[in-house]
Amino acid sequence: MNLYLMQHGACLPQEVNPQQALSPVGQSHVNCAAQAMRVMGLWFDALLTNPRTASVQTTRIVAEGLGYAASSVTPFAGLDTGVSIKTCLEELRVCERYQSVFLCGELPLLGDLASHLLTSGPRLSLALEGGALLAIGVNSLSSRSGSLRWLLQGPQLQMIASS
Repeated sequence: MNLYLMQHGACLPQEVNPQQALSPVGQSHVNCAAQAMRVMGLWFDALLTNPRTASVQTTRIVAEGLGYAASSVTPFAGLDTGVSIKTCLEELRVCERYQSVFLCGELPLLGDLASHLLTSGPRLSLALEGGALLAIGVNSLSSRSGSLRWLLQGPQLQMIASS
C-alpha cells in the first residue's frame, strides 16, 4: 500500500477565525499541490482527513482537484488531534486492503506516523509544512519497514503543477 501524507495548508490565526480555516495563501498552496498530483497521475482509494476545519478543507481541495466527489472525503478519527501513534495505526488497519491512501492531518502525528513506518530507531524528523506531500510504501502497518518513495515540498509541487 502507498500512503500519501500531507499536513493541511496554512491557516488563518485563531484570533481571526476560531475554527482556523485555511488562509488564502494556504488555499493557493493546496490548489497547487492538487494540480501537481493530477499531473503526476496520483489516485487514491481513500481520502482520509483529520476532522478539524483546515484538514477537511485541504482534503476537499485535493479531492476536487483530482476529480473526486466531495463525498469521497472521509473524516477519520485516527488522525484527530491528541491521538496516539498506536491508535492511529489501529484505525488505519481498515485501509490495508487499499493500494493508495491519502492522509491529511497535523504535526506531530503525521511526522510520528512517518517516523514509525520508516524507522525502527530514534524518531525521524521530516519537514511536512506548507502543503508538502510525502509518499511511503508499506507492506504491512504492523511492520516498521516502510520505504520512502519521495517527499515533495511546496516549491517542488509548484514546479510540477506548472509543467
